[in-house]
Amino acid sequence: MKIAFVLAVHLPDDDRVWYQQAAALRKAGHEVAVVSAKTEHADSQNVYCFDNKKHFTTRKLTMTKFAEFLKQIQPDTIICDNPVSILAAREYKKESKKKSIKIYYDITEFYPSKIHLYYNSFFKNLLKYCLLYCVSIYVGFLVDGFIFGEYYKAKRYKKWFFWQRSVNLSYFASLEHVRKFPEKYIKQECNIFYAGDLTLRAGYYDCLFSAIKCAKMFPKTKLALNIVTKSAMLECFFLTELPPNLKVKIQKFLPFKEFCQTFGKSDIFLDLRAPDAENTRCLPIKLFYYMAAGRPVIYSDLNAIRREVPEIQEFGFLLNKKNTNKIAEKIACYINNPQLYTQHCTRAGELAETKYNWAKIEKSFVEFIENE
Repeated sequence: MKIAFVLAVHLPDDDRVWYQQAAALRKAGHEVAVVSAKTEHADSQNVYCFDNKKHFTTRKLTMTKFAEFLKQIQPDTIICDNPVSILAAREYKKESKKKSIKIYYDITEFYPSKIHLYYNSFFKNLLKYCLLYCVSIYVGFLVDGFIFGEYYKAKRYKKWFFWQRSVNLSYFASLEHVRKFPEKYIKQECNIFYAGDLTLRAGYYDCLFSAIKCAKMFPKTKLALNIVTKSAMLECFFLTELPPNLKVKIQKFLPFKEFCQTFGKSDIFLDLRAPDAENTRCLPIKLFYYMAAGRPVIYSDLNAIRREVPEIQEFGFLLNKKNTNKIAEKIACYINNPQLYTQHCTRAGELAETKYNWAKIEKSFVEFIENE
């Protein structure tokens, strides 16, 4: 088959799309193309890109551009990530007059999301939410099936479209991409890792304050807070004084393969995003990559993690992000107790190998697309 991914909210080299789904379909012998509205750069064959923020500022223009690329590709199956890409795929199907074309909705984002609700007025936000919610239900009638990334994002569609074909396809890591590093004695030197925006909501400052408190608890331990971010570098210089045994190392966001080859050098992984009504129902994709690296994690206490990864406390901690004293204490538990640290490292790697990895679910995805 000719299969096209149409991405309104994801980059063409998105790890789930490019390195997992598209790679699995190519391996099965299908011709795969990717269309993305998030960048102008197309570095690979069968990748079509345009920056909708620069040149196609309305949804209608974005849909028109998507439809143009689809006419060029002529796919038999289209996998979409957003209602805008679904509407474009539907337009292409209608114009092509091929009833055999299948359209699938890969749901990895809430729609509507909090990013859509930017008005100062509660009533304007409520009106927009209701409008976009209706759009999400409408496009559900246009697709031939659903790919669900996680429980909470699937609930609405399983309720409204219970008769539709669907497959559950979580965000498990591809183990072949993740480089594992030997575990070390962290009381002498400990590297704490944070990946994300340098903002309060993303949890950057909570990670930083926790690392500072931990450094003060262990003045003889060399501590480093390794940060990988897309944010502007200047944002992290608000704090001028750090303990002498703590270094903050900032690195720009890395390409997926390079990221997978380097992040496992760190010893403990922090992610302290704000557990608001939306975040607590979102399963963090990085969690599975940290597991694959065989390292412990400290996360905000999110409902999605508790539900989807019930073994979380066997290799990490879920905590209140505001309680930086408690977070520092848990880091201290690992530094003071090498046996606990080794136990959590081992368990994280075991769960990734035996349960939470892409190889375990790859076949079900390919069969879902092929057995249409």
